[in-house]
Amino acid sequence: MARGVRQGPRRAGGMNRRAFSLALLAAGATCGGRAQAEAWTLTTLERAAIASALGLSSAALQSLDDSDLVARVLAAAAGETARVPRPADLEPLWSLSPPRHDLSQAFGAARTEGRLAGWLDTLGPTSPDNRALRVARPAYAALAAAGGWPSVPAGATLRPGERSGAVASLRLRLAAEGYPLKEAAEQDAFDADLEQALRAFQANHAIEADGILGAATRRELAVTPEVRLAQIDANLERWRWLPWAMPADRVEVDTGGQDLTLYRERSPVLQMRAIVGSPKHPTLMFGSRIDAVVFNPPWNVPASIARTELLPAEARRPGLLASQGIRWVDGHLQQRPGPTNSLGLVKFDIQSPFGVYLHDTPGKGLFANPVRAFSHGCMRLQDARGLAAELLAAQGGSPATVAAAIAARDTRRVGLARPIPLFVVHRTVRPGPDGRLSFHPDIYGWDRRLAAWLAARRAES
Repeated sequence: MARGVRQGPRRAGGMNRRAFSLALLAAGATCGGRAQAEAWTLTTLERAAIASALGLSSAALQSLDDSDLVARVLAAAAGETARVPRPADLEPLWSLSPPRHDLSQAFGAARTEGRLAGWLDTLGPTSPDNRALRVARPAYAALAAAGGWPSVPAGATLRPGERSGAVASLRLRLAAEGYPLKEAAEQDAFDADLEQALRAFQANHAIEADGILGAATRRELAVTPEVRLAQIDANLERWRWLPWAMPADRVEVDTGGQDLTLYRERSPVLQMRAIVGSPKHPTLMFGSRIDAVVFNPPWNVPASIARTELLPAEARRPGLLASQGIRWVDGHLQQRPGPTNSLGLVKFDIQSPFGVYLHDTPGKGLFANPVRAFSHGCMRLQDARGLAAELLAAQGGSPATVAAAIAARDTRRVGLARPIPLFVVHRTVRPGPDGRLSFHPDIYGWDRRLAAWLAARRAES
């Protein structure tokens, strides 16, 4: 079977040569042009380092003088900067500020300080996931240019063990995207090997992995490589809105994949599912920090929720709010702490003007859903206690101390000795350990909006 779309080899550090070359082409070999490069006189080692970063052959290197070579590397670096300088101008909920880079100055400083090779190695987002996504992109571009992948004909639900003329098409479709399949003895038989490949496809597309070819799975199989490529490009652009080198210690909440990851020394040490804003109440993208852990928090009900939901419900069923521990406090509705509190038993204080919370929840059942977009914009955590223990570990915190603080039933705020950066991001395409990409639904329509904007800018250039 064809190898299909699989992730290429990763470099432990630095820009992948293919990605760097693509960035160069996208930037049009500009970024200040030759005028910025006139003053540079490169050493032989510097020329070799730049050629390696750009993937230039010996012949190509010899054909370029120092000015041209510097212009090319600055253009490639410019290709790694954000295309959207102010995301919030396109959508107020995209509240991230892309970093600004004076590339010419940075290039000169790297040369002066004798670290040019290291500087070239860290151009663009340095996350392994970002680099793996860039490596995977050309395969989808090639599939789109070649006319797409095989289609699976419409039909009734198809289950393992059944026979159908659509089975051969399903095999070809999955193989085109890199799902390994053995040669089948009977091309129309939905065998165990095909079932396993389909389950993997479903898991990578936020569908219940039941191994059944139903309506939802057919819809995902029918998405074209062109659409997937646009989705990849939208995700790559959102990566550019973050620092190229993310803080070694940080918390990331991904509203696209609906999960949270705690990083220590750049490695994930804790991961959990999250529930994020619904399509009517999206969770915005922003950067902040976590300052404290609050045990047994009360819930101060937002005025919008009180006005549109709770007060009308109380009017229909007098006494409902009291039964839920909700009362008026200083002119607003507040729910008392406890196991049924909407914030759960643990809340994390974050620096944010947006009025969104990061917190526990008493309702755990929704975490089983493949897509978990149900909140009013806040972020509910599957294992808030575990995150609290990890964040407080450096100052004596542990699962036992967290349990004791909750058992005391008093509201208690414990400040973090070292507040930790928080990034709320939106990633709908992520690489998996098997080399294939995982695609999540565009629940907010943000991929479509950003992809359309990027396409319009390309058309103008």
